[in-house]
Amino acid sequence: MANVRIDSQGVPKGPVYEGTTPLLHRSGLTAADPSDPTSADEGVDCTGYRNVRFDVDTSGSTELTALKVQLLVWDATAGKYFRGAERSFGEGELAANPIPSLEAEARGATVFLKIVSATATSLSVSVYASLS
Repeated sequence: MANVRIDSQGVPKGPVYEGTTPLLHRSGLTAADPSDPTSADEGVDCTGYRNVRFDVDTSGSTELTALKVQLLVWDATAGKYFRGAERSFGEGELAANPIPSLEAEARGATVFLKIVSATATSLSVSVYASLS
């Protein structure tokens, strides 16, 4: 069976909710991404997991009034990322919560969170990812 997780005794696991510790996906972002990444190595490998949660830390930004992010999904056959859902945050949302969290269904794919656009005097973004 492909992509079956095994427990510590070697027994295949059934469907369970098992989360990972958040890992740094991207850091030190000071501008929107000019293009899509070109390698799966730049993404988050979600093999064996259904969902990915991205924690987007914009707390170091100054006067951030707009932010748009987009989920990219790696297609190994095509050798490139395909664009998925977008999410925009307005000034009010960012002022109330400068560290939003987004969850996406990855179904074992390799994914990447792209910064499509941002409006700020000074932008500072880090993105953390955890799997479940």
